[in-house]
Amino acid sequence: MQRIIAQCPALQAVYWPTFYAHTAMQQFMLLGLKEMRSFLQFAVYQRQMLELRDTSQIALDWVEPRFGSAIPDGPICILLHGAIQASFSATMKDMAVELANRGLTAVVMNRRGYGDVKMEVDTARMTLYGIDEDLDEVLLEVGRRYPGRLVALVGFSCGAGYAGRYAAVRAHLSAWAKDAENGDLSKTIPRILCAVCYDSGYCVLRAVERVPRPYVWGLDLAFRYQYAIRHRETWTQKSRSFADVVKVALNPARSFVEVYDEVMKLSGFGCSKRWKEKQQPAIGEVKVPCLLVNSRDDPISVWENVEDHTAEMQNNPCLALAELYRGAHGCKFDFWGFHCWGNTMIAEFILAAASELKQARASGDPVLLKGPLYGVDPSASASKGLVAGG
Repeated sequence: MQRIIAQCPALQAVYWPTFYAHTAMQQFMLLGLKEMRSFLQFAVYQRQMLELRDTSQIALDWVEPRFGSAIPDGPICILLHGAIQASFSATMKDMAVELANRGLTAVVMNRRGYGDVKMEVDTARMTLYGIDEDLDEVLLEVGRRYPGRLVALVGFSCGAGYAGRYAAVRAHLSAWAKDAENGDLSKTIPRILCAVCYDSGYCVLRAVERVPRPYVWGLDLAFRYQYAIRHRETWTQKSRSFADVVKVALNPARSFVEVYDEVMKLSGFGCSKRWKEKQQPAIGEVKVPCLLVNSRDDPISVWENVEDHTAEMQNNPCLALAELYRGAHGCKFDFWGFHCWGNTMIAEFILAAASELKQARASGDPVLLKGPLYGVDPSASASKGLVAGG
């Protein structure tokens, strides 16, 4: 892991936040301007509709590198959006374009109910942190389009929880395993090269309880719209219990946490205990190189969430934490405010992981093959995470 980090200049440099957007609120205002630009921007995606096992459809939005600039054997980057976003948000669009400019193919997976895709009543279900079986089918589609290629999972906010959880529960898909180049598995579903958890909240229950005012007010309104109002007709037709969720969400007397608890029922997992079991990330069990990026001034995924999971991070040599003092939630822009420094870190990390894996496989170093991850010195990397602050 240390050799991967050493190949990432952005993770070694001092991060200088935008000089005219020093506070979290100012950074969100700048992000709002970028969202307006994204809305007016010409289309950068090629959309593909993917039918899932239960006949539901989700949208995959692809960005290919410019002709002649693609890395032939580069990993396919699967981007997982946040709770109130989709592929057309500035966060996802800018990240996909950054990766494509570096020669990597990127695809944004719009989860069920996102990406302006209408859900059918019989199969309608939604959840903030994604469904593992849906991502299985996305990987299979990637394998059909790009046989033999690896994948990199990049998640933002709730999507970061999705990426971290999937990398853990699908540890057998690790590209760093001894048998990764052999066997029938590699012929049907791509192996996972690495994962990036960008502004993750880590705990699916406590994280939402810690969002302070006034940010929780805006999050509350956007959440009610995305999960209840936007699909109100579908939920009311599906069943009485789903219709009751809409009633709670439309009740202004209910708090954000109460609405959040009700929305769990839309996932189709059953009780809240089952929902947590299916949604909670397990970063301590990740077996691929995983970059965690968090800011101390983030008012959505507050720093206390990171501190709660410090032990897991320290005990897993596959993890590196990039700690920034500024950057809020998805607002890690450069000094001038034009470019996203977070996207630079992510792109460099993915390319470095691919380079390190290629070198390790070529050398056939028996020491590297002993553990689940090439190039890890547990005695050194388990003691602390990477800190990249400004």
